Amino acid sequence: MKKLSRHVPDVPQGIADRGTEIIERHFNAYGVKRACDLPEEGKVHLYREMQQYFAEELPGGLEVTPPAPWWARALAWVRNFFTGD
Repeated sequence: MKKLSRHVPDVPQGIADRGTEIIERHFNAYGVKRACDLPEEGKVHLYREMQQYFAEELPGGLEVTPPAPWWARALAWVRNFFTGD
């Protein structure tokens, strides 16, 4: 499974595997291989089941830290370059 963003923390493998099984079950039920090929009804059912599943498995949600602004990263790089860190 590929991460959508490097700023989103990893989900435990067992939880990701069971989430993948839910998706595969919906794809097989509608005979499709991609989510965009699901009919609207299938998309709604998949969305609601995934929402419920992750609400149960990760009740506190995931703590997402937004990326630092480009100028803050550049300033940190310059400081590290000149201080030798």
